Amino acid sequence: MQKIIKFENSLRSKRGKLKVSIAFLLLFLVILYFQSKFIGLYVDSFLKDLGFSLTEVSINGVRSLKENDIKKHIQYRNCSNLFCIDLASTKKSLEKLDLVKTAHIKLVLPSKLKIKILEEQPRFIIDNGNDIFLLNSDGKKIASFNHNTEKYKNLVLLHGDNVRKNIKNLKVILEQSPDLAKKITSARFISNRRWSLVVSSLTVLDLPEKSPEKAFKKLDLMNKRYGLLSDNLKKIDLRVKNRMIIKFYIQNNNNNESKV
Repeated sequence: MQKIIKFENSLRSKRGKLKVSIAFLLLFLVILYFQSKFIGLYVDSFLKDLGFSLTEVSINGVRSLKENDIKKHIQYRNCSNLFCIDLASTKKSLEKLDLVKTAHIKLVLPSKLKIKILEEQPRFIIDNGNDIFLLNSDGKKIASFNHNTEKYKNLVLLHGDNVRKNIKNLKVILEQSPDLAKKITSARFISNRRWSLVVSSLTVLDLPEKSPEKAFKKLDLMNKRYGLLSDNLKKIDLRVKNRMIIKFYIQNNNNNESKV
């Protein structure tokens, strides 16, 4: 019986010591936390006093974006010296911006940050009925379109269902004849099967469903040889193989049609 009592007393004593140890450990961790925070503030201030503080941001590759908007995305950890700049988070934040394809960031000691931006190249404009967006050459939305932006006036305006999914086909057509492609102002994908293009906002080109790129190239060659395209042409229909149907603008607003 005495042995049991001694065992219980010993167990209580050990529990008490364990509680005291845990209390001291918690107190030590709290002290360590505040000390490390104080040390962190001291180191941060010390490094800035040595000149390791951001005083210059060099930004290259920006054409459409504003440099101040780029600088707003520079992100820091829980301190403010040069080494506290979070390069990974800053890069990630920048690459979420419209028109930014990639961003490369580099620290230059003692006080400079270099940012190199590769902007997306707008190739098309698409109107989905509610909003108008700029697209890159792969059909990816890269920014909302501002009607007042004069520099995008030469982009091709796209219309039609599933037009973005078929941009690669349109690119193949346009690449056959770059000179004529420069004059294309809009393109409509009709009935999910064929393209209708507009030249200089005046003349409609109805391309065939099969081998539209060949028809487009042939038209370009004929235009270079005979000067076919002019402001008085309303439509050129190339949907029937080896046939060209031409409609003209005339003064009394009636259509004059010729078949070639």
